[in-house]
Amino acid sequence: MKREISRKKTVVNIVWFKRDLRSSDHAPLNEAALGEYPVLPIYVFEPDYWEQEDAALRHWEFTKQSLEFLRTDLSALGQALVFRQGKILKVFEDLRTEFRINAIYCHQETGNAWTFERDKSVRSWGRVNGIKILEYQNNSIVRGLVDRDNWAANRDKFMSKSILAKPNIRPLKIDLSQISVDMSFRGNSVTNSKQIGGAKIGWKYLESFFQGRGSNYRKEMSSPLLAEAACSRISPYLACGNLSVREVLWFINNNRCEDKKMSSCVKSFKSRLAWKDHFSQKLEDDFLIEVACLHRSYESLRPKTPDMTLLTAWENGETGFPFVDACMRYLRKTGWINFRMRAMLMSFASYHLWLDWRNSGKILANFFTDYDPGIHWPQVQMQSGTTGINAIRIYNPIKQGIDQDPQGVFIRKWVPELSHLTNAELHKVGTGAMRLNLGSSYPEAVVDLNRAGKYAREKVWEVRKLDGFSKQAKDIVKKHGSRQNKSRDFVSDRSKPKIKSRINRQKSFDF
Repeated sequence: MKREISRKKTVVNIVWFKRDLRSSDHAPLNEAALGEYPVLPIYVFEPDYWEQEDAALRHWEFTKQSLEFLRTDLSALGQALVFRQGKILKVFEDLRTEFRINAIYCHQETGNAWTFERDKSVRSWGRVNGIKILEYQNNSIVRGLVDRDNWAANRDKFMSKSILAKPNIRPLKIDLSQISVDMSFRGNSVTNSKQIGGAKIGWKYLESFFQGRGSNYRKEMSSPLLAEAACSRISPYLACGNLSVREVLWFINNNRCEDKKMSSCVKSFKSRLAWKDHFSQKLEDDFLIEVACLHRSYESLRPKTPDMTLLTAWENGETGFPFVDACMRYLRKTGWINFRMRAMLMSFASYHLWLDWRNSGKILANFFTDYDPGIHWPQVQMQSGTTGINAIRIYNPIKQGIDQDPQGVFIRKWVPELSHLTNAELHKVGTGAMRLNLGSSYPEAVVDLNRAGKYAREKVWEVRKLDGFSKQAKDIVKKHGSRQNKSRDFVSDRSKPKIKSRINRQKSFDF
């Protein structure tokens, strides 16, 4: 009788890539490579994730490009990226039949509620199967934070640490699989000014920004006409993890510019990087921010079921307010728009159209190539006035158009139906001040701007007068407010939640 000889399995350290698609300054990859076992770097395409309402085709296209670059990059280090698709636990079980898994190394992810539950299931699977799941801090976001008292100072310490170099990794005999999927996604491709994923391209954007593109950053970041060139445009590379924040700060600090104007821009840019992490920490500390008003008193403020006529008009850039429509059409085509215009679009949807932030927020999530849940949902709530601790800022789209596009260049490019109007006429569309020849293809204003704004202002302030509002606002500040510290990069937004005060200044993220 022949004895069955079992094949001895190769022991591996798995590096599980998620929203950290780079090989440099990557703690899980470095730590796995230091071990005695070969490294199996893997990305798992999870159909259930891509069916979530905040996932879209343009996100996958950027991710796919990032994966292709990462595969080439890792191949040069010794072992190319492995691509699999399916439910994460099934993929790990399949790998367990082929290899003996010593540990799974990965970054903690501040994603949506789905990824949070997915990560919990992986940790549970690891405990059951005796496999170590080693998670590492991603950027300066801290899991299980007790309070914010020392967070900003600790961020400075984290960012001052040396950049982790790309490690050499030992090769494995394993099928890589093609980075290709057969699935229908929400939304469509970016068609104008498309940004390509991958760390190499991200570095090019950053370098060109500091080589001159950003010289008028502070002055031009608010204009949709000028911001496309004046802003760094690295936001999708940060969102997808092609670049780490620490790498960006290292680059800034080691490429100091003597030009005073650029030095001022650098200071402003570094501040926005700090605020990026601050808002991501909010979602890390309270994942309900994605689905519930931060200040619960606002839960019944707006109808949960949206007025689909208004929501559709806003989504398609057909509200009858030229500057709003131009911004939305630009965003739909390019996958990006500067922060001030993002804030205006969200403010207009929330206040003038009286739409719940959860409905409009999902639409914007689909449109933004640089969608990052950690920034997106806290910002969406802030611009909708549901945090209870931020200023109620109702943007006037007519004034914004006059301020940011006085000659109507941007409006005429994206709303060509109105190109026959003079500048003066163009900025009166939607005001009801005069009867204009809008033509047959451009809609009348969907709401009365002044009446809608007045109604929204009264309703929001009514909530702020409710018993117990101030106490809950104080609790929110205690949990989520930043703290005074000596950081040169971080500016505190701590505030005293008085009912009728501008509780704090708005912060922008024009990357």
